[in-house]
Amino acid sequence: MRSAEQSLHLVAATVGFLSFFLIWLAVLWGLFLRNGWALTWVRHTTLLATHTTLALLGLCLATVHAGVQLVKPGNLFRVLDLVVPFTFWRDPIGVGVGVIGLEILVAVAVSITVQRFLGYSRWRALHSMAYVAFTLIVAHILISGSDLARPPLLAAVAGAWLLTVVVWAATTPVVANLRRRAGGRSSVKQRSQEITVNVNAQQCARFGFCEHEAPDVFRLRSDGRLAYRASVPPEEATPVIRAAEVCPARAITLTRVPTTVLTPQPGGPPERPVSPVLTGGPRRRTPRYRD
Repeated sequence: MRSAEQSLHLVAATVGFLSFFLIWLAVLWGLFLRNGWALTWVRHTTLLATHTTLALLGLCLATVHAGVQLVKPGNLFRVLDLVVPFTFWRDPIGVGVGVIGLEILVAVAVSITVQRFLGYSRWRALHSMAYVAFTLIVAHILISGSDLARPPLLAAVAGAWLLTVVVWAATTPVVANLRRRAGGRSSVKQRSQEITVNVNAQQCARFGFCEHEAPDVFRLRSDGRLAYRASVPPEEATPVIRAAEVCPARAITLTRVPTTVLTPQPGGPPERPVSPVLTGGPRRRTPRYRD
């Protein structure tokens, strides 16, 4: 028969690990959302709703986990210890980093409601702090978790953090551009000349995927407007084409003038030069040029 203290400890530990799992899923789902993965078969609104739901459930359970500490028999926590970092005398570091991580996640969640007042650039910078908060929560579990003596739990927490770091690092704009330049080769015809970029301002929803894929070409301003270069040199064609592909609103159009003109046969109808047009249509394959 468990005592009241043991039962509450089991509840706190179970809720805490479940909260960590949901927050981890929300962070990974945010990476999918940021990089435009799965947008060809899942609507953006569905991805966003799933990401938001996971994050809110994780935050609610994290709050319950903290609140249980106050009602445990022989309670050593004060409300101040759960609000102000590093004030808990028994474990200032472990509890402190957990408090900071939770407060950052709460700030990120609240920032969604004031996104337009903050400006897109500042909001996205604040939203990226969720990765720091997740790392602090992992540190809290590793330092203060009394149940991590079990190797499977320790491996699960450390493995989840390591996987998140690897996926995040592999999808940052700098690393993504380096990877595409090292492994992805555009055809000779794609590199033949400059590409003209056009964005439909009424259709653009300003999700920011284009800036992530081609930050040297697209940039979301603090006032919410999109600034972009109208002409792109051949060596930058691949990331711009990728930006047009992942745009959920399909607002980016890429065009180029013909490089080869075929004269008509004598006595035949005149032939017009080929001018390929790249558009962001749903479920489309990688566009190809024809010369």
